[in-house]
Amino acid sequence: MIDLLAGQPIRRRQLLLAAGLLFLSALPHWWHLRPPVMLAFLVLLTARLLFWPRPAKAPPGILRLLLVLLALALVIHQAGLTESRLFGVALLVAMSGLKLLEMKSRRELYLLAFLGLFLLATQFLFSNALLLTLWVLLVATGWIAFLVEINTPSGAGERPSAVATASLLMVGGVPVMLLLFVLFPRLDGPLWSLQLKGATAITGVSDQIAMGTIASLGQSEAVAFRVRFDGEPPPESQRYWRGMVLWHTDGRRWWRQPAPAMQSPPPPHPEGLGYEVTMEPSGQPWLFPLDRVVSAERPLRLDDDATLQATAPIEQRFTFRATSLPPPLHEALDERARRLGLELPSRVSPRVRALAQRWRRQAADDAQVVQLALAHFRQQPFVYTLQPPLLRGDPVDGFLFETRKGFCEHYATSFVLLMRLAGIPARVVVGYQGGEINPVAGHLVVRQSDAHAWAEVWLAGRGWTRVDPTAAVAPERVERGIEPQPAPVGAPARFRVEVDVGLLQRVARRIGWYHDSLQLAWHYWVVGYDRQRQAGLLDRMGLSRLQGYRLAIVAVLGALAAGTLFFYLGMVLGRRRRDPLPAAWRRFRRKLARQGLTLPTTTGPLDSARAAMQRFPARAGEIKRIVDLYVALRYGEQRQPEKLRELRRRVARLRL
Repeated sequence: MIDLLAGQPIRRRQLLLAAGLLFLSALPHWWHLRPPVMLAFLVLLTARLLFWPRPAKAPPGILRLLLVLLALALVIHQAGLTESRLFGVALLVAMSGLKLLEMKSRRELYLLAFLGLFLLATQFLFSNALLLTLWVLLVATGWIAFLVEINTPSGAGERPSAVATASLLMVGGVPVMLLLFVLFPRLDGPLWSLQLKGATAITGVSDQIAMGTIASLGQSEAVAFRVRFDGEPPPESQRYWRGMVLWHTDGRRWWRQPAPAMQSPPPPHPEGLGYEVTMEPSGQPWLFPLDRVVSAERPLRLDDDATLQATAPIEQRFTFRATSLPPPLHEALDERARRLGLELPSRVSPRVRALAQRWRRQAADDAQVVQLALAHFRQQPFVYTLQPPLLRGDPVDGFLFETRKGFCEHYATSFVLLMRLAGIPARVVVGYQGGEINPVAGHLVVRQSDAHAWAEVWLAGRGWTRVDPTAAVAPERVERGIEPQPAPVGAPARFRVEVDVGLLQRVARRIGWYHDSLQLAWHYWVVGYDRQRQAGLLDRMGLSRLQGYRLAIVAVLGALAAGTLFFYLGMVLGRRRRDPLPAAWRRFRRKLARQGLTLPTTTGPLDSARAAMQRFPARAGEIKRIVDLYVALRYGEQRQPEKLRELRRRVARLRL
C-alpha cells in the first residue's frame, strides 16, 4: 500500500501530541515500576522537546546507541531478569521513550502510536480496576484521534474533528466488544494471571499470631472483603468470619496444624445461609467464610477444622460462594483434635495454672468452667485496647495478672490456654468479626480493622462451641466496629457510633459508598465474569445448548454482524451528515418549494437560479450569490471553508 502522505514532514503539533499521549500511556506505570525507570523515560521525553524540538532533527547516532545501552542496563538493574513481566514492561517503557527521541520520519509516527497502544494494554498486567480501564479507553481514543489527524491532509476543507471521528470509531466497537465479552467461551482463570513474586499481602491475618500482631490491623480502614447474602444478613453478633484454626503454642506464639480435607461435610440444612464473598488481594490462600462454613461451590479446600482455602495465593480479587450454619454443629471429638486441643507449652507460670485449677474445682462441668472464666474477665479491671503495653517474660502471666490491657488475641490466646489447663480441649480461631452494610448496594463491607481472634472449646453434647472472651470485656466490639484512631498505650479502644455529622461529611460518605458499590459491581459483572457466571447468564437467555466452539462461532459471527451493521449505517448516514455542501443545497431547494417553486431534481444550479430569480425578483441578488457559492464549492478544485460557512449562513438567513 502506498502512503500518499508519506512525503509530508512531521509537524511540531504532531510531535507534541505524540509526546503527550506517550506520557499518558505510561503514567499508571509509576505505581508499578521502579522510580529510576520512569524518571529515565521522563528525561527522554523532556530531552526531545527541549534539545531537539524540530521534528526533522534527532540526536546523533552515537548518542542514540549510548542511550540504548544505558537504558538496557538500567532496566536490568532495576527490574531484573527473573520477573519477566516487570522486565518486559520496563523495557517497553524505556524503548518507547527512545523511539520518540530518535523519530524523524512521518512513517515512524505509526510505529509510535502502536507502541503507545501496546503500552496501554500492559496496564492490565498489573490491575483491572474500573478507573484504570476508563483511563485506558480515554487514552486509546486519543491515539486513534492522533492516527486520524496524521492521515488527514491539510486543506481538506471542513470536516469532523479527529477526536469526533475517533470517538465514533470507539463507539462502533462497543457492540463487537460486548458480544465477544458475553458470548466468547471463558477461560478457567483470568487471562492476565501473571503475578509478582513476593507480592505484599494486604491482609495481616496470617497462620500464626502473637500478642500484639492483630492489634496492628486495628488502625487500617482498608477493605478485606465484601459479602452479598442470598437473604437477610446475620445480626452483628453472628458475623464471625472464620480464617485459620491455631492449635500449637510455645507460650508466646500460636500457629496452625494443617488439617486433612473434610471427607463428609454436614448434610444440607434448610436453615443454611448462602452468600458470596469477594476477597481483596492478600497474597495468601486463606479464605474467610461465615462461621461455620459447610459447603462451597468453587473447587476450594474445606478441611476438618472447618477452614476454607483457595488452591493458590489470592493475588487479585477473588469471588467464591459458600453456605454456613451457626455453630455449634454437634461434631464428635476425634483423637487428633483431643490431643491438639489439650497440648500445653513447656512452661506455664504457677499463677496461670493455679487460676485454671481453681475454676476446675469450683465448676460442676466444662460449661461452668467457661462461665467462670468469662466472669473473671468481666469482673477484673481488664481493658480492651488498640495499644497494649509491651509484655516481657511470660506474656500470658503478665497479661492476666499485671497489665490486664490487651487486644482480642490477648484474650483469646489466654482463654484457650486456661481452658486447656482445666482439661477442656480448646483452640484459637483468627479471622474477622463484624462488617458494615453498604446502604447503597446492600452488601457487607469487612475491613482490616475488623480483624479478630476468638476461642472454641469442645463441650460434650454440643461439639466445638465458639466463645469470645473479648465480648466479656468489651461487648461493643461484637456490636460495632472499631474506630481506628491513634491512642496512648493502654487507652480503651473506641467504637463506631452513629453521630449527626455535617452535610459535607454526609455527602463524602455517600460518595464513598457509591464508589464501593461500583467497585464490587465492576468485579462481579466484568472482572469476575467467569465460566460459571457465563453459564448462568446463557441459561437465563435460553442459550444453554451453546457450548465450546459453537459458542465461539456464534460470538464471532454476531460481533462481525453487529460491527458491519453499525459501520454501514454510519457510512450511509454519515455521508449525508458529514458533507455540509449537499445539505445546504437541499435546504435552499426546500425553502423554494415551501414558497411554491418546486423544481425537478434533475434541474441544475444555474437553471434553478434563473427560475428562482424570476419567481422572487426582490431576492434575486441573494439567490444569485447562494448559487454562485454553491457552484464554486461544488465544481471547484478544492473547497474553501470560509466560503462554505458563508453559503450555509446565507441559506439560513434567506427569506422569500
